[in-house]
Amino acid sequence: MRRRSWLPICAMFLGACLPAAGDTPAEEVHAMIEGMHTALADGKADALRAFFDPGMPGFEGLSRDIGALLKESLAPSAIGFSSDTGDARARELSLDWRMQIRAYSGASSVDRAAQVKLRAEKRDGRWRIVSFAPPDFFAPASGGAVWDLISGSLGALAEASPATFLAAFDKEMPGYDRLRSNVMALLMQGNVESFVELVESRGDDRRRTLELDWTLSSAQPQTGIENFRRRQRVTCQVERQGARWRIVALEPIGFLAPEKPL
Repeated sequence: MRRRSWLPICAMFLGACLPAAGDTPAEEVHAMIEGMHTALADGKADALRAFFDPGMPGFEGLSRDIGALLKESLAPSAIGFSSDTGDARARELSLDWRMQIRAYSGASSVDRAAQVKLRAEKRDGRWRIVSFAPPDFFAPASGGAVWDLISGSLGALAEASPATFLAAFDKEMPGYDRLRSNVMALLMQGNVESFVELVESRGDDRRRTLELDWTLSSAQPQTGIENFRRRQRVTCQVERQGARWRIVALEPIGFLAPEKPL
């Protein structure tokens, strides 16, 4: 079992988190991460951008995402440190990062989770991030984005709405008929709950492959007794079709089968 330390969802302090005298490199980088989640919670786009090296790969897209995200919402975080290795000049971090994206209008709230990997280097007495993945982690939660597609699908399962759930999928995708049969049987079997954590996201603005850590459970509606609970790594391919994203492949299809697969 991995040992993790967590930053709470509430903001801790403001600013760029310059290292204090006597701090170790790990403590300095920890302070940098604290500053990042504070900037998210307070909606300060420029403060968040300041932690990144403008010369890093993908900085322009990341900068646009940060601006769009914090223009329409706040994004308080909880961050778990899975690993932190390196020396006084460069460090590699793996973070279990969760955000609750709350629209200023109050109309929506989206939970986002991912295994974030970053590299930080110390330059002129200050740590800056020189690589960050997944690159679209700070993408806004509106406008038909991939995040909306996934969260909307999970919500449709929880609300026992198979038509809404299946609308997220391309009917021409491999295994669609089997998927539809399994989902219908799954929802007839009981109430469904899901939790999905993004492990990896790769691709471009037309097609992406997502690696999802998906926990799925089914319970009897009258008693709440679980029919089953399963957890698996699921690969999901999504493609922009016109103005919206659709799921064009899901593996394994059988993950969404009822307790006794069809």
